[in-house]
Amino acid sequence: MPDHEKEVIDVESAVRLKEAEGKIEIQRYELETAAKFRELELTESAKEVASKHLAKFAGLYLTFLVSLFIFSIKFVPSESLAVVAGLITLVVTNMSTILKHIVENGKKDKEEEETKAPLPKPPVVKK
Repeated sequence: MPDHEKEVIDVESAVRLKEAEGKIEIQRYELETAAKFRELELTESAKEVASKHLAKFAGLYLTFLVSLFIFSIKFVPSESLAVVAGLITLVVTNMSTILKHIVENGKKDKEEEETKAPLPKPPVVKK
């Protein structure tokens, strides 16, 4: 009977060891991926950073500009209202064009990245 109990303990120890190895492997993979993302962030050009910023906040900027124009109607003389409306329209149109360009280039860049180097596959952990 004591031999049988020893075998059970060894199996349990082996299972715990495999679980610990799996957790370590997952942590290593997560750290490697995080390091690669940090490296990509550090090597981004100013154009890429600006594109990402505009992609996130352009809607807010456009809403702010249009709201500011609507609010300013009360205070701007009626003779100058057409000029202000023209300027706001120009800015909104330019920003929309920039966003369209970002979206179109983003698709092209993504296709190029997929053909260059795929991301590493996560390790398979057997339980």
